Amino acid sequence: MTALVTADMDVGRLFATTGPFATLYLGLTDQLAEIEPRRALRWRRLRDQLDAAGAAPADLCALDDAVIAVGPENTAFAAFAADGRVVWSRRLPSDLDDRAVWGPLPCVLPLLAYEQSIVPHLVVLTDRTGADLRADIDGVRILAQVEGSDDEIERNAPGGWSQRRFQDRAEDSWAHNAGKVAEAVTALTEQVNAALVAVAGDVRAVQLLREQLPARVAPLVRQLDHGARHPSRGDRLRDQEIHDLVDAEARTSGDALLARFVEDRAHGLAADGARATVEALTRSAAQTLLVVDDPGDDRVAWFGPEAAHLATDPGTLAGLVTSPTAGRLADVAARAALGTGAGVHVLPPGAANGPAEGLGALLRYPAASG
Repeated sequence: MTALVTADMDVGRLFATTGPFATLYLGLTDQLAEIEPRRALRWRRLRDQLDAAGAAPADLCALDDAVIAVGPENTAFAAFAADGRVVWSRRLPSDLDDRAVWGPLPCVLPLLAYEQSIVPHLVVLTDRTGADLRADIDGVRILAQVEGSDDEIERNAPGGWSQRRFQDRAEDSWAHNAGKVAEAVTALTEQVNAALVAVAGDVRAVQLLREQLPARVAPLVRQLDHGARHPSRGDRLRDQEIHDLVDAEARTSGDALLARFVEDRAHGLAADGARATVEALTRSAAQTLLVVDDPGDDRVAWFGPEAAHLATDPGTLAGLVTSPTAGRLADVAARAALGTGAGVHVLPPGAANGPAEGLGALLRYPAASG
């Protein structure tokens, strides 16, 4: 799985709006009691930060209404306000850090980091009669149930010469039912482009299911140690196992991307450092931007109307842009990447094997070809 956010996602449309922007991120509430008052208190602190930074009163009022509209649901929340209205907002099922930014561009990196952590996956709870299926994609769940048509499932049989015949009929029924489950798992996996299929339940049913999954699905299967088709005390352990598997899959994808960056850099297929990366973005040569999201990083770059209009020195834009605008380097780079069809991968501060100066890119073609 490659967890990248690309320009066709709606967050990229934010950059078509004229700023400045008030960006707001609110994480989950740490206690289930008094969710709305606690969220309001945190918003008041962030609102004061935006006000002190020069945010427009109309934008702050628009965000006031957006925060109130979240209501009692314990959800994370992202919103962007400009020109006195909320131009984009979204509730997020996973947590993120509280953050508020006022600037000429929207601060989308926390949102992109959230997006790349999403791992579409299936949970399959199976027994010898069928299975319950659940697909999870960014907080949206698709539920399905499979009931096998064969009901000859009991291995309890009379003794004597007929016992083997009863056992064979039961095995045939289990295998047939597992085939129905395999068909449903395959169809749902393809529907949601799942990167992971977590399976739990009756040991023999799981074995039969795995034997009948096609080669394109079988490598995605991870067998859980806990869980069954019917509710049990192991459900909480099962949910934790699934959470850990999803996190591991997201980390594996990120690690693979960084490993490719290190390899491509050695062969001239990666830009490393702010100046080299910005230069690649101006040529639309970046395939994937790697950017460290550090709230304390206040380095500046300049940009113009077009996505590829950016520079670390405003003089570089002379002749292209009449009055370039200064913005946070990381935000300017993200805007350029999304606007030129590149992917964006967000890294935390101090990421191992990360790019120099917190900015790098995998290239579409060697730098020497530009």
